[in-house]
Amino acid sequence: MEAMTEHARIEALVQDRVRNILATRSKVLPLLRETFTPNDPVHGLMHLPAIVKVVVDTLTFQRMRQIKQLGICALVYPGATHNRFFHSIGTCFLAYELTKVLRVRQPELCISDRDVLCVSLAGLCHDLGHPCFSHMFEGFVHSLGKEKREQANTRAAAEGRDEPTEEEKKTIATYESWTHEQASVFLLKGLFKELEGPFREAGLRVDDDGDDFTCIGRQLDGELIDPPKTELEALLAERQLKEKWSSIIKGRLVEKAWMYEIVSNWRSGIDVDKFDYFRRDALHLGIQRQFDHGRYIKGIKVVDDEGGVPTISPPDKDKDNLRENMMELRKHLHRTAYQHKTVKKLEIHMIDILKRMDEALRVTGLTGCKLRMSEAAVTFDLVAYPKLTDTFVESRLLDREDDTITQAADLYEQHILRRQMMRLVADWDLPRFRDGGDRPFPLPESEEVIAGLLAEYPSAASSCYPDRPVRAVVASELRSQVAKIHYGMGSQDPITRVVFHSTKSEGSRGFQVDYDAKPLRQKIFVFWNPPVEELQDTVTLQRLTYAFYKWAQGKVSGPVIAVPASPSKLRACRRPQASPSPSPSPTLAPAPAPAELVPEASMAAPTETPAKRARRTLKINASCPVYPDP
Repeated sequence: MEAMTEHARIEALVQDRVRNILATRSKVLPLLRETFTPNDPVHGLMHLPAIVKVVVDTLTFQRMRQIKQLGICALVYPGATHNRFFHSIGTCFLAYELTKVLRVRQPELCISDRDVLCVSLAGLCHDLGHPCFSHMFEGFVHSLGKEKREQANTRAAAEGRDEPTEEEKKTIATYESWTHEQASVFLLKGLFKELEGPFREAGLRVDDDGDDFTCIGRQLDGELIDPPKTELEALLAERQLKEKWSSIIKGRLVEKAWMYEIVSNWRSGIDVDKFDYFRRDALHLGIQRQFDHGRYIKGIKVVDDEGGVPTISPPDKDKDNLRENMMELRKHLHRTAYQHKTVKKLEIHMIDILKRMDEALRVTGLTGCKLRMSEAAVTFDLVAYPKLTDTFVESRLLDREDDTITQAADLYEQHILRRQMMRLVADWDLPRFRDGGDRPFPLPESEEVIAGLLAEYPSAASSCYPDRPVRAVVASELRSQVAKIHYGMGSQDPITRVVFHSTKSEGSRGFQVDYDAKPLRQKIFVFWNPPVEELQDTVTLQRLTYAFYKWAQGKVSGPVIAVPASPSKLRACRRPQASPSPSPSPTLAPAPAPAELVPEASMAAPTETPAKRARRTLKINASCPVYPDP
């Protein structure tokens, strides 16, 4: 009898819980139910609200299928053909999961369905504005802005003016400051109009708790997609962030400030966007290294910083894990793939091709007007700009149906398809600090590098192969790019911007200095882009490389050594022949102080005695380095 009573009690309890669950589920809006379940090679089976599928099934979102995540990098790493489409869904999934974890762990945060939805949609739409070839297109637009500035300055000087007109300045600024985040916000505004009904049905609205549409990205600066970092950092430094939060942020009150650190973290750059692309890019690049973002998501909580502003806080025991497995992974991906020397070459060639296309090709925009590709971008034309995808550009270059872009198609075939690329003159990892100090080593402008190299070229040419004729080299044949490889915040260590909490007490703390951090490395790439028939002119290439050595020697104290960019090319680079002149040749003997040119020990011929490497040796990689005889 007692057993039957206990059984009945348990059955009643189960039925009561089932009724409660069903009652709770019945309160969930249909568009918030997790009925969208795509399977992802990175995150596995993802459960997302139905409203996500509504957004995914729009033309604006589907265009991202035609935009490769890593752009031109796929030509160097053939497996890296993944696209912005699935990265955006993956970012949405991580934002959704992170917010749900906080909602369960800290009920006191009063996280609403609207909060979860805003963060998830921001993650989903953060890359809507990427154009063809992803970030490379931004470089194309910025280079046009630089050309327009030079042209405006030339006109001003010819007309006796000190500076360009206000109208010219405004035009130049639109090109030089253009970003894909701005384009994302403009396209999102179109989505808000197209999907106004479903969004409101899902619960988005404007009331005393906040403006959901502004929070995601209705204004020029989408708050969650692209927070106003400069203004927020200034208030944080002045310790006025809590008091003046509402003067900058309109989407949420300061009590929900932690929401602005999920999709695009303005404090430290540790956000779900990076969690997804670090894992996704490494997978498709074939790089066997990853960051365990699941551990991070399961360990965080929201705490107040010293100014009383809520911030996302990982446990203090994860500090080293964040630095070694996330920050260093970012640097590794940049050094190995994103800023690979061949990727740099192809990007420069592709930007030249886009410029040729921009002069001739026109895209139909609003009201039927014909726009250049660059004009469609800077004006954010809602008809013309979405057409700018990888497929759009590549199909026109390949089909050759438009006679106006024949020149661009020829260059595409020559440089991109047939791989007749410019040659690497030098690839220099700059020292971290100035000699004898702790200030970062100054990164020279590209124009300064080229001017310095050309100034040293006559002397270098007379020293290398003096019995050979000297080929004149003009500045237009040289390309220089400077690169910064860092943790995401330049020379600043993001770890020092994070508030960590203790898992054993209620306290929290930050780290003013992380002595294990190496946040910034700077590089200079110099390429030579002669006519195709002269690409195998290794004599001129070695002379240019030695000219770069001599310029670099004036920037540092300590030896500079020659390292081939690819060991397989070592045999193709012959040593310079000795000069019949009785005077010593700089290529055959150590260069004068302050620095000397010595061979890399590991690359010396087997029968030679390698030179002893100096303590502060600086390596310069080159396609055809100059090797002095021992």
